[in-house]
Amino acid sequence: MHERLSKPLQVGDKIELFGGYDYDPIYLRNPDAAKRLGTVIKFIKGHNEELAAVVKLDEIIFGEKISGDIVVLELRHEGQTWQEPSPVHIELCNFMPENKTWKDREQGEWVEAAASVKLTK
Repeated sequence: MHERLSKPLQVGDKIELFGGYDYDPIYLRNPDAAKRLGTVIKFIKGHNEELAAVVKLDEIIFGEKISGDIVVLELRHEGQTWQEPSPVHIELCNFMPENKTWKDREQGEWVEAAASVKLTK
């Protein structure tokens, strides 16, 4: 289900997030949905060399510990790019993450390790 985007992801892009390791991933449960829609609002330092994308979702979602409408997407594999962004880790935040690596900033809740990203029209 992973596809190459027509262009690298950039600020202002409308995206959808879907799928994951689980049949019923937590980020799609509360409220129930087949996908999450949002807008890329900035890029920050990631775990590795590639930047992480910060996305404002169209609605608030609930994890196990927090709720929010900000998610940080991290590329999972070395050599992966924002033109071929799937799969991604999803970190749910109830704050705006700083431009620091994950270990050096306030951390949200990891809610998925293998979601897919698609540009919406």
